[in-house]
Amino acid sequence: MLHDLLEKQLRNLYAAETLILEGLPEILNHASDKGLKDIISAIIEVTEQQRSRLKKIGDYLNFKVTVRDGKIIKGLLEEIKELFEEFSEGNLLDIAIISQLQHIQHFQISAYESTLLYTKTLLLEEISSILDDTIDEAYMANENCSRYMKLLLSRKKR
Repeated sequence: MLHDLLEKQLRNLYAAETLILEGLPEILNHASDKGLKDIISAIIEVTEQQRSRLKKIGDYLNFKVTVRDGKIIKGLLEEIKELFEEFSEGNLLDIAIISQLQHIQHFQISAYESTLLYTKTLLLEEISSILDDTIDEAYMANENCSRYMKLLLSRKKR
């Protein structure tokens, strides 16, 4: 049933948000640029809100969201950790971090959009509205990363 698929997707999203929150502080510590640190801090704040919303959606639908394996996000976070070893601190590492943060944002956009389609099909309008807000936040975070990467790349050319 579609409701079962929705429940699975919401659990996966909750796991992803939790893993992102666990991984971002280390990424923040490796970032050297203040603007990038601000972007990561903003992502942490928004991710906390998104995870809280997922818990409320689970409560509303009468199931408990729990952390599952989150293989995709674990893999993306591992790729960022490999960058710490591969590149020295500084502008190049910051650019690489932003690029990988965008991979995470793209995963979230895709996953939340699928979930939104499920809720719309199931006529869960209140939940659809919440997911719309979350998708907007993910697009905004991605746009902020793109804009800032362009700035860092322009500095690299000089």
